Amino acid sequence: MLNENEVNPSVQYDEIYDPIEPINRAILGFNFFIDDVAIRPVIKTYKFIAPEPVEKGVSNFFGNLREPIRAIAFVFQGEFLKSLNSAGRFTVNTLTSLGTFDLASRVGMTKNETDIGLTLAKSGVSSGPYLVLPIIGPSNLRDFSGDVVEFFIDPVSNNLPNREYVSIGDGLNARAEVDEEIDLIRESSSDRYEMLKSIYYQNRNSQIEEDFVQNLPTPKIYIE
Repeated sequence: MLNENEVNPSVQYDEIYDPIEPINRAILGFNFFIDDVAIRPVIKTYKFIAPEPVEKGVSNFFGNLREPIRAIAFVFQGEFLKSLNSAGRFTVNTLTSLGTFDLASRVGMTKNETDIGLTLAKSGVSSGPYLVLPIIGPSNLRDFSGDVVEFFIDPVSNNLPNREYVSIGDGLNARAEVDEEIDLIRESSSDRYEMLKSIYYQNRNSQIEEDFVQNLPTPKIYIE
């Protein structure tokens, strides 16, 4: 759970390369407008009528669809055991429940998060300029490039009928998962734009650093 006090002030806004801030701010305003009039009412209704197990099942379903991308990303990172684990998780969860129940975790196949954007980061590609994408939200050039690559190489979504509806459902599910955090940002007295930018970079940097610590050759010292 996020609250305003958890945003680390040590992440200085001026350290983030943001050359098109006026455009980004305009897009963020557009995004909040669309969210207010169209997306947020749908999410609030869904969370009100859907029992928690249903929400969890939907979240698991869309998370499972990303396992093949994780498997591919881990191959690019040279993490072949993690790649096999992701492929195995997809197979087990799809065959047993179409991905709505995470049986794989119950049998010891732990979920490992990654994506092509993180793969690029670990390969030394710089983040590039900060971007606010219409509807999608915060990103940067590196992560956006990773998303584009994923769109073309995703072996599951590329073979699904009506892929656009699956993408919309995935987006709405992602929005529902951060609904409380978005509400806190709306209620904050801080600059929404700067707050979202800081949160985005803190989250992405923590994902990169966490994976780095986990993969140290001799992990005797852990830096929190």
